[in-house]
Amino acid sequence: MKIWKSILYCSLIVFLATCKSKKENNSINGLWLVKKVKVGKNEMTPIARWMKFNADSTQTSGNGWLQHSVGTWSLNAQNKLSVTNTNGIVDTAEPFSIELLNNKMTWTRLEDGNKVKVFLERANKIPTSEANKLFGLWKFDSIIENKKEVSDSLNPKNKAMLFLRWDNTYVLYNYPEGEQYGVYKTHGHRLQIDMLSYTKKKKNQYYQFNLENKKLTLKSTNSSREITLTRIHKFLE
Repeated sequence: MKIWKSILYCSLIVFLATCKSKKENNSINGLWLVKKVKVGKNEMTPIARWMKFNADSTQTSGNGWLQHSVGTWSLNAQNKLSVTNTNGIVDTAEPFSIELLNNKMTWTRLEDGNKVKVFLERANKIPTSEANKLFGLWKFDSIIENKKEVSDSLNPKNKAMLFLRWDNTYVLYNYPEGEQYGVYKTHGHRLQIDMLSYTKKKKNQYYQFNLENKKLTLKSTNSSREITLTRIHKFLE
């Protein structure tokens, strides 16, 4: 008799756990990553875009480590999703129709006559974008202009460094002209970094970037310059 009671008890636990799992999978609550966005025939997927829906009908969203929106959400009986950002602008388009299956969700609606589809997947943690990985200290390895190495003039002591700070400012150290300062921004849809120098008579610089392990490559889109750098963890004297 005791054995049967144990079996029934274990079966009940499994049943309740399964019901809970199904309920969670059929709920919008939790963290979601935007995997793809289609507007008409075009794909316009932001990098590392995420949304978190809370059980109290509040929501937050952002890109990578940056949370930039906060507000509320509601889902009516017709599975129409409305999202309001208290720090954003009014959304005048119709609510999204949603389809929810296991750990995937699809939103669909019309915006200015275009069919918009958003594909999301459930996640366990906020994603890290490639732009987030730029933060930190980098040592110049090479500087190429017009297919010629120019490090001898711009980095004669081989100690030049680029420090990309969390507050979107940068500092160039150990340059022949001395320290240089500026601000930078990264693009939300492609691997691009724009740098605006505070130094007088310095033009803006726009780069496509690529990260592989501790190596960073910057290819200018408004000049012939290409720079390679290595991540370091100590300032060079």
